[in-house]
Amino acid sequence: MDKRKKPAELITADKVLSFTEYPKDENYLQHLAAIVESSDDAIISKSLDGIIKSWNKGGEKMFGYTAKQVIGKHISLIVPPEYINEDKTILERIRNNEMIDHYETVRIKKSGEQFYVSLTVSPLKDRAGNIIGISKIARDISSQKKSEAALIHVNKELAFQNEEKEKRAAELIIANHELAFQNEEKEKRAMELVIANTELIFQNEEKEKRASELIIANKELIFQNEEKEKRAAELIIANKELIFQNEEKEKRAAELIIANKELDFQNEEKEKRAAELIIANKELVFQNEEKEKRAEELTIAYRELAFQNEEKEKQANELAIVNRDLAISGEQFREVNKELESFSYSVSHDLRAPLRAVHGYTKMLKENIETQLNAETNRLMNNIMGNAKKMGQLIDDLLNFSRIGRKELVMVNVQMEGIVTNICSGLKDEQGNRDIEFHIGQLLPARADSITISHVWQNLISNAIKYSGSKDKAVIEIGSEIQGNEIIYHIKDNGAGFDMRYAGKLFGVFQRLHSDEEFEGTGVGLALVQRIIVKHGGRVWAEGQVDKGAIFFFTLNIMAS
Repeated sequence: MDKRKKPAELITADKVLSFTEYPKDENYLQHLAAIVESSDDAIISKSLDGIIKSWNKGGEKMFGYTAKQVIGKHISLIVPPEYINEDKTILERIRNNEMIDHYETVRIKKSGEQFYVSLTVSPLKDRAGNIIGISKIARDISSQKKSEAALIHVNKELAFQNEEKEKRAAELIIANHELAFQNEEKEKRAMELVIANTELIFQNEEKEKRASELIIANKELIFQNEEKEKRAAELIIANKELIFQNEEKEKRAAELIIANKELDFQNEEKEKRAAELIIANKELVFQNEEKEKRAEELTIAYRELAFQNEEKEKQANELAIVNRDLAISGEQFREVNKELESFSYSVSHDLRAPLRAVHGYTKMLKENIETQLNAETNRLMNNIMGNAKKMGQLIDDLLNFSRIGRKELVMVNVQMEGIVTNICSGLKDEQGNRDIEFHIGQLLPARADSITISHVWQNLISNAIKYSGSKDKAVIEIGSEIQGNEIIYHIKDNGAGFDMRYAGKLFGVFQRLHSDEEFEGTGVGLALVQRIIVKHGGRVWAEGQVDKGAIFFFTLNIMAS
């Protein structure tokens, strides 16, 4: 395109600047383009049908996608499914020539994490004034949202303190009126008033102390949550590094196998050449008339043999290098395991102690001032203790998830029927008078690790009971069958089910399709099931319909059973 004839265009925070007056000022245009590219905000342009046309560095930092990964893709890539209609509404407003400023909403990163953003959206127009696209500037306001939530909590506490002060002031006015009408007991009532004022001051001081302790406890809880996120991020990095090391190890092992095969081939070729040399020597004795010709063939054979020996030495050297690389990879694998064990101990020790402190101090505070608490304050304290207990369960589940990944499997012959029967009996007893009906079909035995495979059954059966809790009668079917080279086990329930569009999220860590108000849980159980089955060399998946139940499958290789 001829830059001298077509003016450049630059997307800014609120409009499209058309540099028709400075068609030759290339440095100025490059300067403005550099400003857009270096902005910490995500500056994005898209067509009217939602196709991404440009993507700056700020967008890469905020969403985790490079420009190459998203340009040409639909904008729904970074919009959560529940906000798709919202984006359509914004498009209609843009078509009406509106500009949207500081519109707060939610977007999704490449990692799947959802976060709050503030959007400034404006139309892109051509020279004739026709709208040809949309400009968006997104700013991450997650920290601002957290600060606003903390401020609301502080304002509620301050309002509660003001109400308490007004109550105390009202009591003081009543005492003064009573004093005016009872002159004969003036001194006695005055003394009681002094005592009441002293007690009121003491109570206010105690209340301020408790409020300060509660604020400190909340700050400590926030700090612990941040540390937890850091530890989780470190764990993810360590797992990725471990996976990379395993892949490299498998590559080296494959190269070693190829090198060994090549060495065997070279030895066979060497033996063939030696046999040919013997035949050539015998032929030389019996064919003197062709002595010179045979001598030349013998020389060629010797050269070929020398070449084969050189190749053999090269292959041996390459094999030694591969073995050395495998030894280094094994040592690195052991080091990663040590780091994971150290991290698990740190999570267990560093996070449990503050959680116990938060739970204990809140319980003590509640017991000391329980008679003075209103319903809302009592509910908030119960929430603090409940969340501290839930975080403790999350830590336990995360540690179990990490340990399973490092645990070596002890493969034995496992009778699945006995394990499943015991688990069903125990879980049914825990449910008390609830109506639960189990249909246990044929369960084929398999060769597996009995401890970890028991975890799989425990998680899947307890999930079936939990998610069928809204039914008058829970019906759970368990069975197995052989298909091809696999044994397929299944657990079916008549519970809440799920939308198959979100089936991909079922086995992710902390991924849940139901809220805590509907069904309790930490979001780690199914991820643990997947890790165990994959480690056995099997597969795990699920099918379901909303309000019509779900069925979970997992396989074990029939060759190992």
